[in-house]
Amino acid sequence: MTMSVKKYDIGWVDAFQSGKLYSIRVAGRKMVLARRGDEFFALRDVCPHQGAKLSSGLLTGEVVAEYPGQQPKLRREGEFLSCPWHGWKIDLRTGCFPLKEPECVRVRRYAVHLEDERVLVALSAKGSLRQSKLD
Repeated sequence: MTMSVKKYDIGWVDAFQSGKLYSIRVAGRKMVLARRGDEFFALRDVCPHQGAKLSSGLLTGEVVAEYPGQQPKLRREGEFLSCPWHGWKIDLRTGCFPLKEPECVRVRRYAVHLEDERVLVALSAKGSLRQSKLD
């Protein structure tokens, strides 16, 4: 069975700054658009924890220490969206907020395409890359 996909034009690539979050609406769906360098990510604009608007958050990295007493280091800078209310960090690539490995809570993700210097968000008949009960 073939699933139909429709692409929605969001704007010029240059209209979106790297490291910034944008609140957008596509086909009635509220989304947060993030740009990291030449990559774009679109996720549902609602935190799964308590419903905060993720587009009001920040792009951040992951702070880790490999062993007790080690100075924590920032890695994967700009690859996480931090919720403005409670700091939940959602991976832009997976839409996942890790709970207890390997489990996670996911935020719905949407495919983003770049064509002729335009940013396009693709929605399938089902609406996203991964289905979620949150929408």
